[in-house]
Amino acid sequence: MSALPPALRLRKDAEDAAEAVAGAVSESQVRRILGEINTKIAEALRRPPAGPPLNLTPFDVEAELARWRKAHDPQGA
Repeated sequence: MSALPPALRLRKDAEDAAEAVAGAVSESQVRRILGEINTKIAEALRRPPAGPPLNLTPFDVEAELARWRKAHDPQGA
């Protein structure tokens, strides 16, 4: 994967982060995963990498946490 242009690599990293969130076991883990990828995305928005357009925005941490909570609710609500 290291042969990908930086913009495509970051898109792949964002996809991987979304998958990691789905498998996270705690809210703190979700926050850590999203914090790390959001830092990378923010830096790329400040200084766009070479390659195709980035077409990414930072993850909305609270919205992602709400989805995570719903998916991990033991009541199934």
